[in-house]
Amino acid sequence: MADQADKLRALASQIKAGAAPKPLPIAALNPFSQRRARVITVCSGKGGVGKTNLSINLALAFRRLGKEVLLFDADLGLANVDILLGISPRYNLQHFMLGQKPLQDVISEGPLGLKVIASGNGVSQLADLGPQERQRMLSHFSLVEESADVVIVDTGAGIAQNVMSFAMAADECLVVTTPEPTARLDAYGLIKTLSQDGYQGATRLIVNMADSDNEGREMGELMANLAKRFLNFHLEYLGTVTRDNSVRKAVSKQTPFSVMFPNSAPTKAVAAIASRLEGETPAGRGGGGFLGFLERLGSVVKRVQ
Repeated sequence: MADQADKLRALASQIKAGAAPKPLPIAALNPFSQRRARVITVCSGKGGVGKTNLSINLALAFRRLGKEVLLFDADLGLANVDILLGISPRYNLQHFMLGQKPLQDVISEGPLGLKVIASGNGVSQLADLGPQERQRMLSHFSLVEESADVVIVDTGAGIAQNVMSFAMAADECLVVTTPEPTARLDAYGLIKTLSQDGYQGATRLIVNMADSDNEGREMGELMANLAKRFLNFHLEYLGTVTRDNSVRKAVSKQTPFSVMFPNSAPTKAVAAIASRLEGETPAGRGGGGFLGFLERLGSVVKRVQ
């Protein structure tokens, strides 16, 4: 009798051959013996704090650690992962959601073998699916689960419902801010919303564009203390990326700064953040992988509709 891994391999073969996959229960798509991707959502209280740039370079830092990484552009308003990477995906998630293209055609390749899904308008359709459409989506995304160690989800800025849905569904949420007062205030508002909505994953703070490591550390520790005191919410300060001209130069060339300037201070800072994340066991809900993330995403959106 075939075990769950055999069923999954058979399902993958059907998809690669272009055949319509037979429905399988979620347990069969994501068995305990199977690798589960670590899902990290990157958020910010406001735009202009470098969230997408950090998402990209964090994903590349995980690649340098030997991880298979998928970068998922989930910004409904200003999806620009592909622009900053200097790639031109022929298809995006919407082509898959409309049944026009298989998932493997939607996944592009970036630097260092990074896998990228450009969203288009497909993200807004993820949670609004009928049973058969949902089965098809999960069947195809089970291939992502098999081939990825880490999934980085780059959301939009702010606390709009679509942003918070992605944050609430993820195993871990990285909040990006800068020392600038309005950025700090908006980041605190995002953290407060996570707390009020009962987020159970691990929440961590990255301070970007700081003038020094000390400035970033002091601000990060202050916000962690404020979250604990006034929200009874655990926020962990993760690290600081200092302001550096190499970032601006790399953006103008549509190249990740960690690729164009591998020895720069921002590259080393992001590498240290990735190493710290790799060395820690995620707290909170205990994973569930990318399929678990998609299931929770649907539940969160339906709960607020």
